Amino acid sequence: MKDTGENAVAKWLVIAGRQISQYLGQQLAGLGLTASQYYYILKIHDNPGLTQKELIEAEFINPSNVTRAIKQLVTLGFVVRQQSPTDKRAFQLNLTAEGEALYPKLNAILQKEEAEVRQAAKNVIPDFDADQFVAVLHLISHLHGDTDKQ
Repeated sequence: MKDTGENAVAKWLVIAGRQISQYLGQQLAGLGLTASQYYYILKIHDNPGLTQKELIEAEFINPSNVTRAIKQLVTLGFVVRQQSPTDKRAFQLNLTAEGEALYPKLNAILQKEEAEVRQAAKNVIPDFDADQFVAVLHLISHLHGDTDKQ
């Protein structure tokens, strides 16, 4: 079979994303988290009291995925949902003590993976600039807008 896209950027972004997600899933399992849940712990830690709506809008996340992940994290005892004092329709999200205790362990796993990714890039491109690369990835991630709404 002929491979017509061996050097296609989009192909390798998808493959790299899948591989990193699977690896992180394996690492996070020991903390009781999945690769699709850890992001919420980070966002809630960094933005205590944010609402599910704000979380959905922050990074083009599908609302049903957010709802499902938050329910799971509440059940696991890592997150608590509290009705907003200013908007009775909104629920603010905060980490529980267990969620706060989880954060440094989660961060250590992510920092290790970040270091490995950066080193792999530097092995191929000695003057690799991670900040520029992240800027390009950010631009690519917004290239088509919020595809969940299209």
